[in-house]
Amino acid sequence: MNEAQLERRVKGLLDRVPGYRGYRAKEDRRDADRRVRDHLVIAFGAKADRVERVARDLAAQRRIQDVGPVDAFARRIRHLCDRIRTATYGYGGLFSDRDVDAAALDQLRQFDEALLSGVEELNDPIEGLEAALVADGDLASPARAGEAKVRAILARLDLRDQVVETAEPAPEASVLQVLQPQVAAPSPTFDLRQGDAVSILGDDHLIDARIDVRTGDTSFRLHRLQGTSPDQWLLVPTGQNARFAQLSASQEPFTSLPTPKIGGAAFRETAGGSGTGELLGTGGSSGERRVTFTLLSGEDDPDQRAIVLDWGNERQVLVGREVHPGDVEAFPRSGGAA
Repeated sequence: MNEAQLERRVKGLLDRVPGYRGYRAKEDRRDADRRVRDHLVIAFGAKADRVERVARDLAAQRRIQDVGPVDAFARRIRHLCDRIRTATYGYGGLFSDRDVDAAALDQLRQFDEALLSGVEELNDPIEGLEAALVADGDLASPARAGEAKVRAILARLDLRDQVVETAEPAPEASVLQVLQPQVAAPSPTFDLRQGDAVSILGDDHLIDARIDVRTGDTSFRLHRLQGTSPDQWLLVPTGQNARFAQLSASQEPFTSLPTPKIGGAAFRETAGGSGTGELLGTGGSSGERRVTFTLLSGEDDPDQRAIVLDWGNERQVLVGREVHPGDVEAFPRSGGAA
């Protein structure tokens, strides 16, 4: 569903809440708040039911590793339901006898519509889970995408609660941020090209190749550092909370069950999925190929990082440590070609 379709569907959602009359009349405000929250708890609860059914089916199929992220998604929706159900307000604010700023009342309607639209926003990740269950595909990616959407919905609820408590409109910038979240731009390091320079913890390197892996929310790049042996790579994911890592090629065997291990070191999976990958270097592009990836962090050492790339008949295992983005500085050449 695109944004225009979603907007058309959201319009008038509040009119479908039984008995909803809005917040203009003082005597209607508590009733409007209760009706909206009761409606939301039922609607989000139904979404949690669907996710929990997927988790139960996975458990019945003994797909134990897939249960974790799906169960985490379900728990986050249940937490959202609990927050909506148990919200308590003081005797002041919206429900006092004093006049309430009309802008605050308009914002409450905006927040309520946005919370109701959040029910619709969970459809895509839940349908992705259900499809992956049938196709024996990647469940972690839609589960993480669903968790991210729930976090965004919780941010709307937090600001709504603030307006109810204070009866004052929230700053417009804050409202826009939670109603229309901005997608964080990738780090400048993400766009480095062959021949560009990068400084990592004060050590300078040239980039002589990169691997692009495109998978949606978890897309990332690996920049190869020229002249290193074994090959070293700088991992640069997309996303606001992206974690960089400096990794080296490893010949140690990788085992995924029951606990991911590289050599004798235990890891835990932080992300995984499949998509398309492409190597760009001195010989040009390798062309896009299907790739499956697993991102890992150390079980005993949280700063330890690893990535496993499976290209069908070839596997790459890279192991190293997390690098804070503030310790990485990019020096792109002006006019450098991709």
